Amino acid sequence: MMKQKGYTQILALLFLLLPSYLLSQDCEDHHRDGDCRYDIQRGYKIYSQSHSASMTPLDTLELNAVFYGQKDYILSFCTHKKLYPIHFVLIDQQTQQVLYDNEEDKYLESLGLGFDVTKSLTIKIDVLARGSSEEEIKENIGCLGLLIQYKNYPAKKVKIQM
Repeated sequence: MMKQKGYTQILALLFLLLPSYLLSQDCEDHHRDGDCRYDIQRGYKIYSQSHSASMTPLDTLELNAVFYGQKDYILSFCTHKKLYPIHFVLIDQQTQQVLYDNEEDKYLESLGLGFDVTKSLTIKIDVLARGSSEEEIKENIGCLGLLIQYKNYPAKKVKIQM
């Protein structure tokens, strides 16, 4: 009887925990596994500051990232098809100046950039969910991925003439 009661308690606990586990979404590697993977470029390395998160159209995500000088970067954004387009803004943390807003480029999803000197940026991200109804906007939770790739600037060749 005591053994059966223990099994019943364990089963009850599993039934309570299982639905939340099944409904939760694992977005940890969406920048590697989602549509961002189609933007992986030969010759570039994946930057450790790439990021994925669970997001709704009602959220704004702010990421702080350091972009080192003398490197080329590619930023690629991806999400669930119902959450597109993705709106992002790059802000210089030192001056608070907006360096880029993809709204001006019809919500471009991939951007190449480079800096001669190291810059700390804030990346503000919203998903606009233009393909969703009002009800879906309140209910939709999806993964957002930001894949950041980099490579060093090509070495400058110095010609010495004599």
